Amino acid sequence: MKITISTLVTFLSLSAFSDQYVVLFKQAEIAVGSLEHGAYTQALQESNQKSITDLEKWITRNQIRTENKIKNLWLVRGATLSVSPQAANKLKKEPWVHGVYLDKTRTMLPPKPNSSAGSSLAEFGDEATWGLEKMGLLQIREEFPFIDGTGISVGVLDTGVQSKHPELSGKVTHFRDFINSLSNEYDDHGHGTHVAGTISGNEVGLAPKAKILMAKIFGAAGGGKDSAILEAMQWQFDPDGDPTTADYPRVINNSWGADIEEGIHDIEEFLPYHLAIQTWINGGIVPVFAAGNSGKSPNGMPGGLPDVISVGAINANSEVAEFSSMGPNLWKIGQTIITLMKPDVSAPGVAIASSLPGNKYAQWDGTSMATPHVSGAIALLLQANPKLTVAEVKQLLLETSEKKADNQFGYGIVNAYELVKAGIQRKGKG
Repeated sequence: MKITISTLVTFLSLSAFSDQYVVLFKQAEIAVGSLEHGAYTQALQESNQKSITDLEKWITRNQIRTENKIKNLWLVRGATLSVSPQAANKLKKEPWVHGVYLDKTRTMLPPKPNSSAGSSLAEFGDEATWGLEKMGLLQIREEFPFIDGTGISVGVLDTGVQSKHPELSGKVTHFRDFINSLSNEYDDHGHGTHVAGTISGNEVGLAPKAKILMAKIFGAAGGGKDSAILEAMQWQFDPDGDPTTADYPRVINNSWGADIEEGIHDIEEFLPYHLAIQTWINGGIVPVFAAGNSGKSPNGMPGGLPDVISVGAINANSEVAEFSSMGPNLWKIGQTIITLMKPDVSAPGVAIASSLPGNKYAQWDGTSMATPHVSGAIALLLQANPKLTVAEVKQLLLETSEKKADNQFGYGIVNAYELVKAGIQRKGKG
């Protein structure tokens, strides 16, 4: 068969230059005030399906070649698809499309190993769990022994988990692999197992009776695509695919992010994540993110976004860790520029001993290690007072912290004991 130059150019334009994109649709706002989580989920799904149908018709009408099946991202009122850059630019001009975003790779925040891995926690000495003590866990166990995370599920987006680790056995109720699509729980890096241990480990965790819903969004080298991360964020919102069951986590730990440069950033640049986080909040889920490990300003993304609880790291002397990212973060939202004090709070993040795959332990440094301290503390708070809203959780978190109020510590250092006590007191007042 003879291939002409024009035929070759057409073939290349259809296939060789396809990229993956996240598409956001223009849709009417959903009134969430009176909707429970399940009803809100159904409203999101029904509304987005209409736009998915419009997208499918557009593809057929314009004879657009797509490399992969369209994925419905109802969490952000959008979809993912693979098309040529030319087709993506054409799609942007449709009146029912808000924006088209290139599917970029994000990374977990690389931890800084503080020690070599050991076979037992005892190998790290008496100070191995200094972070838990700093958070007030001993006082909680003495004064509120029944507060241990019972009945609370915590979502984690990370590298996976060794679910049969002695610290975590029986605690991982849901697992989904958005990297390799494997069905059994695993962690080919270690980061996720370390983070999960700080949340609900038997000896190294704040909330040892809390359950873990793990979404693997990063591979062994620590990278993951926006599309996979957004799909995982959506899965956490409705893990079993049935909106009528309340199986979603009340708080989600995110020890990952991307460094961003100083200066003013348009919220539109990261709009898919901003919308996902807003939907989490509307659905009653507390978003907790690492501030970043740049050691300078600003906080990374999504940790530096409005609405999230961003967590910086301190050492055993209550000093800000040298690697902990600082604020402020400047955002352009429409025609308005806002300045955010970031991080929101700080927590132990230096020489944090926790679980690693292979039934091992290690001490790591990072805001990745500080973040699960806060997620674990919030799990305890929500057990103490399950009816708290996301806004009330954040309010109590800031009110009970050891006050600092600057762009290094945030509003202060989290104290889980004071947080739980305040939650119980508020419950008592009705």
